Order: sequence, then structure tokens, then C-alpha cells
Amino acid sequence: MKNCIKKPFIILGTLIIVSCTTSYKIIREEPVKNIPDKKYETIIRLNTPDGEPSEPEAGYVYVEQGGNVKTDFPREEIVKNTDILNKYKVFNRNNMSKFVIKDSKGKVRGYYELLLDYRAITWENGNEILLQIVIPHSMMNIIGDGLDDRKSGGSHGGHGGR
Repeated sequence: MKNCIKKPFIILGTLIIVSCTTSYKIIREEPVKNIPDKKYETIIRLNTPDGEPSEPEAGYVYVEQGGNVKTDFPREEIVKNTDILNKYKVFNRNNMSKFVIKDSKGKVRGYYELLLDYRAITWENGNEILLQIVIPHSMMNIIGDGLDDRKSGGSHGGHGGR
């Protein structure tokens, strides 16, 4: 009987120790006026759902050579360059907030630009950078295909009598 109780505690303790050794740091966002027009290792286009034709992209992520930046956006696509964008998409890009992605040592890993309704949290874990895109509440049902009533951000609790 004692072994039945000890084993779960040993396993739980091991999991806690392992999870504590992987530390993620939040990197402060730093706005920039313009994103440099140069060659990038990867350009990630953050697509919005088909139901929103006035905003075909939520934004772009420009990854420097060896930048090791990834996103968690549900609909992303790798783009060779931004020269192929039509005038409407260029207009959207001109109205996006622009930021530099720097690691905790100050090394530039890339840049990103997002529509004003979207936000990003930059996480660093060792040599990896994760750009976590916070989707506006109004887009959650469209992106999630309306299958459930989960909410984004801080609106998970307090359903008031449900």
C-alpha cells in the first residue's frame, strides 16, 4: 500500500522538477517605425479567416537569418517575399503596428507587424523565440469554426450563473 502512494508522488515530483528546468522568459515588445526592406530567412504571413475580406492578413513575421522564431497562429503561410502583394494588402501593411524581435541579450531575431486589434507576446526559451499571437475576441468564433464557446484573453471565467 505504501508503494502505491509513493510512486505517484515520485512521478509528480519528477514532472515538477523537469517542468521547472525549462524556463520561458517574456521579452518586452519594442516598437519600430519601419521594418527594414531586406532579405529574410523566412516571412510568415498570418492569415485571417475567409469571412473577413477587409483584413486578409493579421500580420507578418520577418525572421532574420538564424533567428529561430516561430508563431502559434492557427493559420500561417510562408511567403517568399512581399513584392507580390497587391495594393490593398500593402495598404493594410501600412496600417499595422511594427515591432522588432530581440532576445534577452539584445540580438535582433526578426520583426513583426500586426493589425491594431491583435497583440503578441514574445517568449524566449534558450535559443528559440515563440511569438504568441493574441487573437481579438471578435475573431475567436470564426477562427475556431464556432465549435465551442471558449473565449480569448482574460474572459475564461465569470460566466455568471451558467
